[in-house]
Amino acid sequence: MLKTALKPRWIGFLLLTLAVASVFVLLTKWQFEQSTSNQPRAHEVTETPVELTDHFQPGVPMMSDQADQMVTFTGQLDPRKSVQVESRLHDGVQGLWLVSSASVQGAADNNRIPVVWGWIAEEIQATGDELTQLFEDSTGLSATDTIQFTGRLIPGEGPTPNTNHFIEPQRTQMLATAELVNLWNEPLYAGYVVAETFAVNGTEHVVSGAGVEGVETAPQPEEAQVAWLNVFYAIEWFTFAIFSLYLWWRFVRDDHMKELREAELDELWEEHWKAKELQRLREQARQEKAAAERAYRAYHGHGTDEQKDE
Repeated sequence: MLKTALKPRWIGFLLLTLAVASVFVLLTKWQFEQSTSNQPRAHEVTETPVELTDHFQPGVPMMSDQADQMVTFTGQLDPRKSVQVESRLHDGVQGLWLVSSASVQGAADNNRIPVVWGWIAEEIQATGDELTQLFEDSTGLSATDTIQFTGRLIPGEGPTPNTNHFIEPQRTQMLATAELVNLWNEPLYAGYVVAETFAVNGTEHVVSGAGVEGVETAPQPEEAQVAWLNVFYAIEWFTFAIFSLYLWWRFVRDDHMKELREAELDELWEEHWKAKELQRLREQARQEKAAAERAYRAYHGHGTDEQKDE
């Protein structure tokens, strides 16, 4: 079969088949890429800041499509109402978050929201006024400033039943807004904002200094949504590529089988021809022998009885 496949016409057909199969494979790759790339990327949505009051309303639970969104809102931070949330990592170091209550302009029923505005390596013992001074020293802002906050909206952490997460009034193990409502005695959003920037009159400020570090949160990993129709098309194109190679192999195989059949017929014909030719030669030899015997008898007077009577 290799000899058949090496015929110029089948080599040319193979090159054409490989070119067609390559196109089908490229279409397969393209369809697989389209199965995910045609859809809007989650990060393109969540990383574009939107107004908090337009995106999420107080008094309702936070849905999955609302969480992890970068938001912006205007309000005032009240460091006197603060907690330190323990077991929070920053650059691989475990410390505490500084979380304070902030007002939200335009929020229904004057609901406020907890804002994570800094990270500290160790717990600090500080009064409300001292925390206010710490906020001002680390941000360069005043607690009376009207600030435009920009940060990531995250659902509140749920408290474990029958467990008091507050080790003391200023430190907690979980950032549970349901508990902060009772601690601060004010209505709160069912979530919190990790503030990354603070802007006053168009000037942005970041947390730096006084032993306080700024906090940033990365977006959640994207989960690609698969368009199964494109996947089916990809499988279809790949099947076409395999089928084109199969067709080349089938044509070569049929040609090879045809050559074998022709060789077999030639061999049968040759054997049949030889048998008939041998029979003809034998008959010819018998006739020539009989003719020679008659000629011999006629020459030596051994003719037939009719010849003798004459």
